[in-house]
Amino acid sequence: MIKYFLEIKNRILLLFLTWLASLFICYLHKETLLFLITQPNKIITNNGFYFIFTNVTEIFSVYIQLITFVGFQLLFFYLIYHLFSFLSLAMFKTEFYYFKTLLKFSVVSWICSIIFNNFVLVPITWNFFLSFQEIISTKFIKLHFESKLTEYLSFYILMYYLAVCYCQIFTILFFFLSYLNDKNKTTKRFRKLFYYVFVVFSTLISPPDVLSQVFVSSLFILIYELLVFSFLLKYQLTR
Repeated sequence: MIKYFLEIKNRILLLFLTWLASLFICYLHKETLLFLITQPNKIITNNGFYFIFTNVTEIFSVYIQLITFVGFQLLFFYLIYHLFSFLSLAMFKTEFYYFKTLLKFSVVSWICSIIFNNFVLVPITWNFFLSFQEIISTKFIKLHFESKLTEYLSFYILMYYLAVCYCQIFTILFFFLSYLNDKNKTTKRFRKLFYYVFVVFSTLISPPDVLSQVFVSSLFILIYELLVFSFLLKYQLTR
């Protein structure tokens, strides 16, 4: 038991040092990180958009919030890695292979969620809500939107967590489909349920217009069908 407690203590120390190193590196590249998170709104609204700040310490607080956010994301994956490494010695060979594959799939899903958030979710949502400014300005009164940097960062982080939760659904699908394998009837029976879940989540995370919801729903339905096809094809080849 002393050996296990010593290993846990060492791993906690490594995680703490990793977190400090992540914060330090993120602080050195804070301007680059800020540039990267402000680019998604220019993908669709490419009109020289800018941000304002109303407090002399606001930019510094934004940097602190940003590097803390990125640092905790990196810390979370290091935590999962150390937890898996610690528990892997107690696993059977099939369990080790299964959870290792699942961990890799989760990381790929996380990377996809970042791409989805930056190139789809944030631009579409940002453009949708800004469109009301143009409608009102042309028909009723003149309005000009100036976004605060802190508010945009909070908006981006919220969209990020929504995208991560959405994309991790496919990790759950990985669990589900890996158990089904050749059970075609079961797969067909649950297909309608997953379609319904995709539509509901698309309604929750996408702007409240029909085209955006149809696009997001269709995207995830397509990914789901590709997963089903890949699992069924793998089963047929290994029979």
